[in-house]
Amino acid sequence: MRSRKPFLGPLSLATAIVLAGCSMIPDYERPGVPTPAAWQLASAEDAAPMAVAPGWWTRFGSAELDALMDEATAANHDLAAAMHRIDQARATVRVSTAPLLPTLDGSGSGSRENSRRDGVTSKPSNQLRGGLTAAYELDLWGRNRAGLAASEARLEASRFDYQAVALALQSDLATTYAQGLTAKDRLAIARQNLAAARELLRLVESQFEEGAASALEVAQQRAAVAQFEAQIPQLAQQLQASEHAVAILLGRAPGDYRIAAQSLGVLTLPSIAPGQPSRLLERRPDVARAEANLIAANADIGAARAAFFPSVDLSLGGTLGYVAGAAATGGTTGLLSLAGALSAPIFSGGRLEGELDRSKASKAELAESY
Repeated sequence: MRSRKPFLGPLSLATAIVLAGCSMIPDYERPGVPTPAAWQLASAEDAAPMAVAPGWWTRFGSAELDALMDEATAANHDLAAAMHRIDQARATVRVSTAPLLPTLDGSGSGSRENSRRDGVTSKPSNQLRGGLTAAYELDLWGRNRAGLAASEARLEASRFDYQAVALALQSDLATTYAQGLTAKDRLAIARQNLAAARELLRLVESQFEEGAASALEVAQQRAAVAQFEAQIPQLAQQLQASEHAVAILLGRAPGDYRIAAQSLGVLTLPSIAPGQPSRLLERRPDVARAEANLIAANADIGAARAAFFPSVDLSLGGTLGYVAGAAATGGTTGLLSLAGALSAPIFSGGRLEGELDRSKASKAELAESY
């Protein structure tokens, strides 16, 4: 409960402002992740982590795949949801910034009175009153600044999350597209094999009629033809499943897309240099997102620690009133007030301790996830 006290003196106010630079956020240290010696960097030039190269799929040399990527980026529902999560995080940062700034509230009222005495009605009295109140909380222990730091880190995490979703979408789309082309190649080969098996069956049956082949050879060849015939519906189903998957990634209904290319051979296979450095992992947005969430949890600990200490609120208020129509009270009146309030937790039933333990446990969990 807040306890109202007289306004702090100049010395106390100056001391409070100096203490406003305090911070309860622990120093952040990136968790150490040992890697094999063979993965270490070969040169300082490779040391700086880079973002995943945009348009990496263009190295496959497929105009159809390029068009699919553009459409998926514009219409995929998961990617749109990730963008909305960024908007939510950005709004949370604005909310977290508000406690660091003064607040200004306005109020106003008006009334009209008529009085009657000894059968005589007096002149109406109009009363108008307006007021402004400015309030500011001294962030002595950095609780509000810790909350802002946590919100900003989570905004970064949401941006990395968008990049991770985009990269997963692009990877799934490229993989599914390649799987569809592979199914087309396998289907074409299966149809060629079936045509060859049927031609061979015709020859074997002709030889059997002439007595140059046995009934067993005819039965074996018929079994081979049946086997090839059974493969074709399975491969056609695989091709259809790949096309349906591509349509879903594009934000379309299943069955609303057909792969135009006829063979996997239309794709150019990019070359990948061997011996990639271990810090290549830092280019992954999901890894960066995990660290941003870890930084946010570290700031949460600072906010939970600061909640144990007192807070000081300053308030400056002013009112202005005007009364007209009554000679006894006519005119303008004003009032200016300046107050300070100090509140300190005494007993919270373990809430503050629980929040601190929860924040520490959350940070430990996110460190393991990282």
